[in-house]
Order: sequence, then structure tokens, then C-alpha cells
Amino acid sequence: MTITRRALMRNAALAGAIGALGNRAFAASTVRWDMADEYNADALSGKASKYFLTELQKKVGDQIAITYQGGGALGYKSADQFDAVQDGAVQTAVTLMTQLGGIDPLFNLSSLPFIAKTPREAYLLWQAARPEYEKIFADNNMVLLWAMPNPPSGIFADRAITSMDALNGLRIRTYDVNGTQTLMKAGAAPLQIAWSDLIPQLSTGAIDAVLTSADGGVQLSLWDYLSDFTEMNYAMGLFMCHVNKDAFDALPKDVQDAMLGLTESSDAYNWQIMTDSIEASYKILRDHGMTVTTAADVPDDVFATLNAAGAAVREDWVAKTGTRGADVLAKFDALKAG
Repeated sequence: MTITRRALMRNAALAGAIGALGNRAFAASTVRWDMADEYNADALSGKASKYFLTELQKKVGDQIAITYQGGGALGYKSADQFDAVQDGAVQTAVTLMTQLGGIDPLFNLSSLPFIAKTPREAYLLWQAARPEYEKIFADNNMVLLWAMPNPPSGIFADRAITSMDALNGLRIRTYDVNGTQTLMKAGAAPLQIAWSDLIPQLSTGAIDAVLTSADGGVQLSLWDYLSDFTEMNYAMGLFMCHVNKDAFDALPKDVQDAMLGLTESSDAYNWQIMTDSIEASYKILRDHGMTVTTAADVPDDVFATLNAAGAAVREDWVAKTGTRGADVLAKFDALKAG
């Protein structure tokens, strides 16, 4: 008999429900949830979660108590969290959606290379696509709340990426299929690796470069392994907070309204801390001896090659998403023009 991951999650949900019944005398009327996050409390996703949970508590008091479980404490990677929340193994999660392109290719939108080049453009792209994201979650027994953008991705390596020779053959970690295909077409040797597996791969020499944000490099102290960060403004992949719909529907109406009412302020807070983190992270990297090369110091031919490599990835995404993807991009262009 084969036990699937989804079956294990359903069993975990059942065990949690039984445990909750056993603890009812101690829990009083407070609803108790867990919030899963592969990343930790000091990461931007953790800070976004803290803001949401703090503001929610101000609005509803002890009607609900959500325990933030960062650093993969519940045993889920981002790639697992969609199923886990859908099946109720955990009530809510903050998930890096670029890990979920296999569920729906629309989730790869935020990591399409060089689509959104500024924080403002990343916000407009989120607004353009949000209705489609909401439909995907609704179709899978979930409610979408808010998004947290990653800062722009660049490249950590033992050299500045200021020529195509520096990129050629580079064994670089990527976080999704878009990055893998783009960097492969540009001549690198990419390998998609989950966040929680990154340091073991780096420390054993399996990879010698990392595609991530400056903030990501700070979280993992990448100065212990690499010497340089090159700003690329490659993409700003989205985390999203999503909730099991059955658990959500069981909440008192005022708690539901409070959660939904925090979406706009959470987005505003999250985009602000992401924007603020960029220069702050550069300073931390420099203070730890890393060389930070800004995009202005990267030759145009490097970006031209990367853009050309990314063009095929973008075209493939549009082909896979059909009219949904084309309509989102058209709406994005209209928002930028407005």
C-alpha cells in the first residue's frame, strides 16, 4: 500500500482535530490555528506575518490565536504548503508561490525574468493578477489574503557578474523553473534548490552561486561562503498568505471580516518593508566584507543576453496560461500606463 503525501497531511489534520477536542477545556472559546512558513521570523515573510497577526489581534482580541511556525517548524517546505492548507493539515500558510508552478503555471508570473523591474511594478503586477490567483485558491478550498514580495533577485557568487564569461558554466542555485531555464539559456549551469536545502548544497560545494535577493543573502549569512553580490533586478517573486476555507468559514463573522479587511494594509506594509530592505541589506553585506555591484555597473550586453534568454521563458509562460496570462499582462500594461 502506497501512502501519499496528501494522505499523510489528511491524517495530520485529523490528529490535530482530535488534539483540539482533547484540549477544549483549556482553550476556552479561543480558536487556535497554526501558520506555516518555510522561512524564518527574521525574513520578510516572517515580518509580514507578524504585522498581520498583530493587527488581527488588535481587531478581534482572543477570539483567535494563530501561532506563527517559521523556519519550516511544521515540516513543510513551500512546495508542500498548498496541499497542507487545502487539506486542513495546517489552517494557514505564507508560501513562496514560485514553487507551485506545477499546480498552476500562473503562479510563475511573479518570477518571470525582467517583467517587473521596480517595487511599484511588482505591486501593479500583483494587482493585475490577484483576481486570477483568488480563483485558483477558491477552486482548491482556500481563501487568499495578502502578498509579500521578495526584494529583487540578484546573484551571489565568488565574482561580480559583469561579463558573460563570469556567468558561463556557473553552478547557480535557482528557486523555480523560470530561473532555471533563463540561466541555462544564458550559459550557466543552474540547479533548482529549496531554501531550506540551500546551505548544505553550498557548504559541500555542490553549487558555487545563488540566485536570491540581498535580503535572502543576509538571512543565510552568505558572506560565509561567497564574496560578491551583483544586483540584477531579475524578479520579485511573491509569497502569499492563504487560508483553509473550511477553517475560515467556521470563524465568527467579525473575525472573517477582520482578516479580509487587513489585506490592503498588509500589502502596503509589506511593499514598504521590502523597499526599505534593499539598501539596508546592501549595507549589511558590505559591512560583512562583501562586494556589492549595482546594476548600473553591469554592462548592457549582460542584460541584453539575459533578457534574450528570458524572452523564451516569458513566451512559454503565455503559451501555457493562454488567455488568462495574456489578459493579466494586458491589465498590467494598462496599470503601468495609467
